Amino acid sequence: MSKESRIDEQIQHFYDNVPNVGDALPLKDYLLKHEDSRMAWYLLGKEYEGRGDAAKATYCFAQAGEIYEAFESKPAPSLPDNSSPKSGNRWKWVLGILIPLILVGGAIVAIKQFAPGMKEPIATPKPTIEGAVSSAAASEPPGEIKQPATSIVPANIVPPDQIAGAAEPNESGHDVLGALLTANPSKQPRLLIATPMLGKWHDWVKSGKPIASVESDQESGSAALQWFDPKWCDCKPDDSSSIQKLVQGWKPVQEEKMALRSAMIRYKESKGEWPATPESLAGDYPNNTIAGWSESMSPWFEELKDSLEDKTDGKIPQTAGWPDSSGPETSHGVPAGQLKPMAEQPMAIVIDKENHRLAVVSGNVIIRNYAVGLGGEKTPEGKFVISEKVKDPNGSSNGVFGSRGMTLSDTRYGIHGTDEPASIGKDESHGCVRMKKEDIEELFDLVPMGTPVSIAKGGLPDELRAPPERFRLKSSQNQTNPRKVYDWLN
Repeated sequence: MSKESRIDEQIQHFYDNVPNVGDALPLKDYLLKHEDSRMAWYLLGKEYEGRGDAAKATYCFAQAGEIYEAFESKPAPSLPDNSSPKSGNRWKWVLGILIPLILVGGAIVAIKQFAPGMKEPIATPKPTIEGAVSSAAASEPPGEIKQPATSIVPANIVPPDQIAGAAEPNESGHDVLGALLTANPSKQPRLLIATPMLGKWHDWVKSGKPIASVESDQESGSAALQWFDPKWCDCKPDDSSSIQKLVQGWKPVQEEKMALRSAMIRYKESKGEWPATPESLAGDYPNNTIAGWSESMSPWFEELKDSLEDKTDGKIPQTAGWPDSSGPETSHGVPAGQLKPMAEQPMAIVIDKENHRLAVVSGNVIIRNYAVGLGGEKTPEGKFVISEKVKDPNGSSNGVFGSRGMTLSDTRYGIHGTDEPASIGKDESHGCVRMKKEDIEELFDLVPMGTPVSIAKGGLPDELRAPPERFRLKSSQNQTNPRKVYDWLN
């Protein structure tokens, strides 16, 4: 009997047991879409319950059986003895034991490895998830546990296609995990990493502790979870040292991608067209939109350029995407979850006059947070852009403006180094933003010309954020300007 015939039979049985049925097609579509699983009956029952259709909800909950009992912590409703559909070809619960699940935004997320009433974690294989993705085939022998895909480490490491951030195992964190579980099956694993909060911001520098790996089986449509963080599961987590190394290698490369993508977007905003060559981005002063270039950026540039020249539905894309089809293997893995803004929003600068902080942000992700010296009320508030970038202003790397300077909106205000490092954190300038040498040199390389700068009172955390190894771009450009005497309001 075909799946659709079985569904037709179940719908007819539904008519026979539930009065006033007027939505046969939605019911059929729902069950076809969800592989006629008990989880589908439970979800459909919750929809009917939300509408106040108690009779329909009760019928669906009865069909859901133990899935209903797992979520509701009470026995499932029963139907008359003759009320079961004739077809016995149902999907089987893949583990032979019930795994508690959490319903998150329509996604079914397994977050525990305990069977009901058990006090010790299940030591044998990691579960395959039913409901969010289809369960194992019904032909599996009863009680036999389907093994998940092989661990992505430490042997031949398969680059992930997504690395998602989540702060805590709360509702928003479970939503992120649910999205990984319900995404289209992939040959590549997907990683979930801790991205702690820093005030109202998601902390990029401190992110990276592995939480879980999601691996999907394209043939069966099933997915398996491998846990690395005991805060997220009642289990003994697996060793995460290899995953940790993978993430540590992945993070700096994403910063190169952010720098390139931001530079392309800011170039387009300034010139009205996308850059044609790397040299148009990384040229000599004053055409130094980006301060340098890396070997990886060349294939990424071509990838983005090709995508921007392709027309979709007759339209040229309005913004650069996220390069992930080229470059070194360590670079693969699109930022997702609470790190998703990094792949969607170019970098910006935020300056907090109260806390004497300058942050580089992408959406609500804070990439860096530096201490700065300001001028109190002499430092203007408002919105600016970086209109000029210069190395060794006035021909000196250790003069009053240090080794790097960036002009704000063609004014006499700038962000630059200083020969008075003790003034950092104080209001001693005439209005400019002073930075330590290692901070201004990193900022100069990280953010492109055209980056927006917002200056206000408040908004940034006190905690400083910069990695031990600073972001640097190799440069063969001449980014000095000996023809100009700089008189920023130092």
